[in-house]
Amino acid sequence: MPKLDDVARAAGVSKATASRALSGAAGVSPATRAKVQHAADDLGFRASGAARRLATGLTRTIGVLTPSVDRWYFGSVLHGIAHAADAHEHDVLLYDLGAFGRGGHEKFERFMRRGEVDGLVTITWSLVGGDLSRLAELGIPVATVGEPTPHSRSFCLDDSAAGEQAAEHLVRLGHRDLLHLSSETEVQPIDASSSDRRKRAFERVSARHGLRLRPVIVTPTSLEGSHLAAREILARRDRPTGIVASTDEVALGVLLAAHHLGIRVPEELSVIGVDDVPTAAAFGLTTIRQDPAQHGEDVVAWIMSALAQHPHGQPDTEPDRSHTSYAPVLVIRSSTAPPREPRG
Repeated sequence: MPKLDDVARAAGVSKATASRALSGAAGVSPATRAKVQHAADDLGFRASGAARRLATGLTRTIGVLTPSVDRWYFGSVLHGIAHAADAHEHDVLLYDLGAFGRGGHEKFERFMRRGEVDGLVTITWSLVGGDLSRLAELGIPVATVGEPTPHSRSFCLDDSAAGEQAAEHLVRLGHRDLLHLSSETEVQPIDASSSDRRKRAFERVSARHGLRLRPVIVTPTSLEGSHLAAREILARRDRPTGIVASTDEVALGVLLAAHHLGIRVPEELSVIGVDDVPTAAAFGLTTIRQDPAQHGEDVVAWIMSALAQHPHGQPDTEPDRSHTSYAPVLVIRSSTAPPREPRG
């Protein structure tokens, strides 16, 4: 294995200069840094993370705390984070905290003991109590994706606007009998979730237009669970003419249930979701689009900007707790139409 002495000799510089050049430390001219890096590349030498950290104070690693990796939203955010981090030559250290209240605190404690990262991203709040405020103790840029939070810099869809836009779309089509299907949350209390914000937005639209207010029904987030719940709802004689689902996964479960029961969509039932998952277009689902991968890229861009301004940690002033809210986009497909009289 090549050593630092070999790189210095090949580049014609001292060992100390080679070390500073490869670790990113100041005091090395661009030409010398390029010459040393070229020699290192030719020899297959890589500077250790420990050496780079000593020289620059940076680990070139971004930590991510997430309650899930196998759901569309979380996976999309992670994809955006990983893509942007790679572009900035940073690695990603991932901690899968698991569902709310099921082992997340213990994993969080392990992260706090071991996590040596330049910046931290939490995807929604799967943490409890004092865990949230303790993140500020790390002295690094901390941001949240998926929730508007007062604890840190945050990025997420405007869920209230998304919920209103979905309900207003069906109202504009002429629907007066709507039902909202809210998805269960496994990663935080319901009253701190996107599902709850979308539900309350639906209720505001219903009150604004004087609609019949059916009790909101909470269904499992999975396709299987929402399908079973929707079959029971749609089998009733007094079914609504339109359903606003809090996520596309729930909406797709409704479409599947309608198909099995012989209910024509959109002739007898209109369905709208939120997210615009990759399968939504194939099913003709009208939905409210968001782009979690872009949210992930944006949060990394913010971390990189914060590191550039304060490379050795947070300044003594209050940390940035501002919020970026993304506007929802209505995508109209074939699952919604003006209400018609049902067959028979």
